[in-house]
Amino acid sequence: MIRVVLVDDHPLAINGIGAWLDAAGRFTIAGTAGTAAGARELLESLDPLPDLVILDIALGGENGLAVIPALKETARKRKAPLPGIVVCSMYEDPFLVQSAFDAGAGAYVAKSADIREIVTAIDAVLAGETYANPAYETPARQWASAGLSAREREIAAMVKRSLSNKQIAVKLGISIRTVENHLSHIYVKTNTYSRNELAEL
Repeated sequence: MIRVVLVDDHPLAINGIGAWLDAAGRFTIAGTAGTAAGARELLESLDPLPDLVILDIALGGENGLAVIPALKETARKRKAPLPGIVVCSMYEDPFLVQSAFDAGAGAYVAKSADIREIVTAIDAVLAGETYANPAYETPARQWASAGLSAREREIAAMVKRSLSNKQIAVKLGISIRTVENHLSHIYVKTNTYSRNELAEL
């Protein structure tokens, strides 16, 4: 059986995905968590590590991608293989898709995806491959060709989600001035001149 950890702050999502995995007959739920901190504690406590982690990005006020570096460190300390990581998010923004892959995810699927696509993503990751919906590929290549850093892509994604500079600063633990500096670089690299233009990309 493939051991899976589910990380999502919505009980309905946990229950829905969990029920489908149980019904598939190939998976067993090794644990669930609703926060990034809870996920880090759970993964640290599991021995062996799970085969697969299905992870949401928005965990309350936390960025779920922060779980990935901690998981990598746990695997490194134990000299264990890194579990497959599937990001399953309500956001379908290419900035976030690229950020997920930069962090170490093996697949990115939208929560609106049908079950066949989720199965494709899971099977790809378990086979050591990567998966993202082809619709994300061209925009993601555009952001990569623009030369945006991982932090700049993260900030751009938050702007596209209508977060203010203050909200972005709080979420990332940086100053508002630092956010403004990043935005200045983002505008130059994407040939935009305002938050509204950036949000429309």
